[in-house]
Amino acid sequence: MSLSIKNAGQFAINEITIVTKSGSFDITNLFIELNLYDSLFMPIMSGNIVITDSQGLSSKFLFDGSEAILIDIGKDGDSDIGRIKKAYRIYKQTNRINLNQNSESYILNFVSDELIYSDQQKINQSYEATYSEIVENILLNYLQVPKNQLKGIYEDSSGIRKVVIPNLSPLDAIEWCAKRALDRETSPSYVFYKNLIGYNFVSLSTLLTKQAILDVKFSPQNLAGSNSIRDLSNARSFEVIMQSDSIDKIRSGVNAGKFIGFDPMTRTFATRNVTYADHFSSIKHGNLNSTYSAIQNRDNKFNDTSYDARKVLSFFGTARKYSEYIKQNDSSSISKDENYESYLFQRKAILKNLTNKRIKVVMPGNFQLSSGFNVNFSAPVYAIKEKGDSNEDPSLSGKYLIVAARHVIGLNKHETIIEVASSSTNNPYSIVSHPEQNKKLLKYI
Repeated sequence: MSLSIKNAGQFAINEITIVTKSGSFDITNLFIELNLYDSLFMPIMSGNIVITDSQGLSSKFLFDGSEAILIDIGKDGDSDIGRIKKAYRIYKQTNRINLNQNSESYILNFVSDELIYSDQQKINQSYEATYSEIVENILLNYLQVPKNQLKGIYEDSSGIRKVVIPNLSPLDAIEWCAKRALDRETSPSYVFYKNLIGYNFVSLSTLLTKQAILDVKFSPQNLAGSNSIRDLSNARSFEVIMQSDSIDKIRSGVNAGKFIGFDPMTRTFATRNVTYADHFSSIKHGNLNSTYSAIQNRDNKFNDTSYDARKVLSFFGTARKYSEYIKQNDSSSISKDENYESYLFQRKAILKNLTNKRIKVVMPGNFQLSSGFNVNFSAPVYAIKEKGDSNEDPSLSGKYLIVAARHVIGLNKHETIIEVASSSTNNPYSIVSHPEQNKKLLKYI
């Protein structure tokens, strides 16, 4: 069904209903603001709604955690394009304030029902399967996720693992699996999240290389004769949350670090140096070049060889494949035991490298802007320009992954605030510090 838009900020409410023990109640005419949230690093969707109540709903419904809220909103009431239709569980009421003798306001906070159900149980079970198969088993058998929530992206992880879920709730167990799962390139970059289309269990390589769904630009909107569909691409404003934090990169092992492994079974001890190039090349990226900056310290040593910046100590099993005793008595453990040396250090560095460059963009309301999708971002230059100068900032422009989204629906507005991140850049050069920088730094008193 085609989408009809008169202006970029329009929306159509099909339903906002609270389902209580005593029946259903339409609150379309009572709410002041509705916020919907999703994130690449959260296993559920959530939100809140601000209500002005002159009908005494609080005293009638009590809001004890049994209530559900049904939300069906689109850009066009007759189209399924750009539409969100979700059911949530109301888990608390906050900020209840008397406005006058006849009315009050309050906020109802809600989450995906799977979180409530997950927190009420624990998993103590052994598995011998890939992590993607374990995740699917938990979703279906423990969380009983409806089929309409299983439309997300599922990517098979590599390697059968023999593991025991250590007394975790189902959602925590899935996140536990995501931290350990490796893709076909043995990269530990899996994320588990819920967005507009459902649950997703997928590697960053797959997400970062998917085609962008929107070209974000900065142009006047809602002008006479303008195209309202095209206006959906025009951002209202943006804010650079972080462009590069060198201290965070050092402490997180983004530039370099060391894995120290020991195996009590074979009495083996080993170390492995990990550089920026190691974890950057293990996944695919949306742009052409890395964001690495080669910086020298006082010893004239570059940051990608400063392996003492971060150290991780753990068990490791690499040496077991050389043990004749293990080959003869427990050969399956060589391939099925946990591969700590492949993810404990690298995963944190990969995720920190992604989130070290983040931008918050305010867009016209668009439910298709959800976590896990890519956008092309063209940042303007805020400076005096000569004739013929480009108006695009190359340090910010490029392809970005949406890592969080907030949809704000008010009485007469619908805005989508997205947080986007990138692990790469289209800048055609590598930034290398100059020795004179250190000399002047040390000599200046």
